[in-house]
Amino acid sequence: MVWKKEVKGVVRMSIAEHQVISNQLQKTVVGKKIVGVAANQTPHGFVWFATQPSNAFAAKEISHKEAERYDALLTGKVIQSADVHFGSYGTYNFLYVGSRALMFGIPARYFSAGEKLPKRHQLMLTLEDGSALVLCGSLGGTIYLFEVDKNGLAVDYLPPAFPSVLSETFTEAFFLAFIQNTDLAKLRPAKTVKCFLAAQNRIPGLDNTILHEILWGARVHPKSVMAALSREDCKRLYAAIKTVFSAVIAAGGLDTQKDLFGNMGGYVTKVSKHTVGKACARCGGVVQKESYLGGAVYYCPDCQPLKK
Repeated sequence: MVWKKEVKGVVRMSIAEHQVISNQLQKTVVGKKIVGVAANQTPHGFVWFATQPSNAFAAKEISHKEAERYDALLTGKVIQSADVHFGSYGTYNFLYVGSRALMFGIPARYFSAGEKLPKRHQLMLTLEDGSALVLCGSLGGTIYLFEVDKNGLAVDYLPPAFPSVLSETFTEAFFLAFIQNTDLAKLRPAKTVKCFLAAQNRIPGLDNTILHEILWGARVHPKSVMAALSREDCKRLYAAIKTVFSAVIAAGGLDTQKDLFGNMGGYVTKVSKHTVGKACARCGGVVQKESYLGGAVYYCPDCQPLKK
């Protein structure tokens, strides 16, 4: 089943980024009829199409064949609503169209009538007013068109055991118990905070794009060993997760990410590519960047002490 499969190389977006896009989709495309569909115009080896879960992440020949069905399944249909859902390994934007949901985890752009459209894309929906929604997964991702049940969830959907970090169910008590019940000694590829929070979709919707703001808010170093954190460290982590996600959504995204219109978000990052080498907004230390676990980590060494 699609919901159980873990695929390396698929770039994920945080649930905050998905929610910002969903809010904007509600205001731009919901209620409009689709009059034209161009699927797989620019084939990509790590962008998958599927109209049923059994074909998710299938070989490119099957994926490309599936893409040919999108025109017939979408053209003439009205986009009814937008939402965000996550499964056992990823977070998706949902656009409900007829009995199906267009599920995607890649960047989306909205173009008003008359705006110049990009030549390269994986899916473009032309709408009745001349506007267009364009999906382009330059770094890979999925564009599924699955049937949904009465709850608006895809057929064969398996709900994750972990609640959404945006929900009331994600409490401090739940988070502390989650850490306590995890065998930290068996964490792979490392036993660090970065690995625990952002690897293997352990906490759905929390990824590297938002991780460093959370760790800065909690005064926790990304390379600290999880087992070395105190209970107070973990409580600050929880508080930072709740605070940062809410603030990023309210601000329309991070200032390192583009929204549905191609504009940068309004949340001013404290530790990112924009602040490397500059004074920490909290303590005045110098913000650092290091390569780690195939990516980069950003932090302030003065107020985010390394714990081994």
